[in-house]
Order: sequence, then C-alpha cells, then structure tokens
Amino acid sequence: MRKRLVVAVIAVVVLMLSTALAVWGANASGCLVDISGEVQYTGAYSGFPTRVVALKDGAGDPVDVIDLYGDPPWNFAFGCLPCPSEGYELCAQIDLDNSGGPPDPGEPDGCTWVEVTQGEVTGVIVLMEDPAEEFVPEWGSIALMASGLMGLAGYTGLRLRNK
Repeated sequence: MRKRLVVAVIAVVVLMLSTALAVWGANASGCLVDISGEVQYTGAYSGFPTRVVALKDGAGDPVDVIDLYGDPPWNFAFGCLPCPSEGYELCAQIDLDNSGGPPDPGEPDGCTWVEVTQGEVTGVIVLMEDPAEEFVPEWGSIALMASGLMGLAGYTGLRLRNK
C-alpha cells in the first residue's frame, strides 16, 4: 500500500513538473516581440510639451506608455512584449496643456494597428496630425449670401414677369 502511494505521488510530481516545463518552454521560446518605429507629426505646433506613445492590446487596455521629448520625428521602442492574438494598437498624442490622460479635443493625435508575430516588428510609423477644425461661417457671411440670393430671385422674377 505504501509503495503504491509513493509511486502515485511521484507520478503526480512528474506530471506537474512536465506541465510546468512545457508552459515555461512555451513562454521562454514562445512569442515575444519587440516593436519599434517613429512618430511623425505634420501639424502646425512647435515647442512641444510631452508626447505620449501608448501601446494597447486588442481589448484597448494599456500595456505600456512612454514619453518622448525633442523635435519630430520621435523614435520609440517597446521590448519583450507577449504576442497577443489580436495585435497591438499604437497611439501617439501631443499633450498641449500637460494634463496627462487621453487627448483633449483639439490636441494632435494618431493611431496605427500593428499585427504581431514572433520576433521583431520594426519601421512602424504613427502619423500624428492636427485635428480638423470645423468650419462655421460667420453671421455676416450668411447675411451677405442671403441678400445676394434674394436679389437674384427678385431679378429673375422681374425678368419672368416682363415676358
């Protein structure tokens, strides 16, 4: 009886060790990736405050965040990342008011998606642009256009009436 118990315990320990080694081997030689590239900015701002590059997984959860300084283009590198099945999203922003957190309306930002395989992903480019300003015409322009259209309608009415 005691012999069987010892053999069962040894079998369980061997099974646990082999499972642990298999998992360790999958992680040690499995998918780890380095991602590097640059953030390019084509907008009008200069004298840059903090630029933030955030790496998010497929679910949108932050994985890593780095701050960049200096003039564009800004180089970045993330190393020894696990390979998610979905890939990574790289987002860059210029924090004009140094508030931290997500970009405020009117702050330049840009994102790109990176498909990940084992090894190294280089040459990733994140394009960052100024947000498009919404065109809102002034009241004077609207009044001028309305008076011009009314004058054109009146002239057309007179021409049609005289025929």
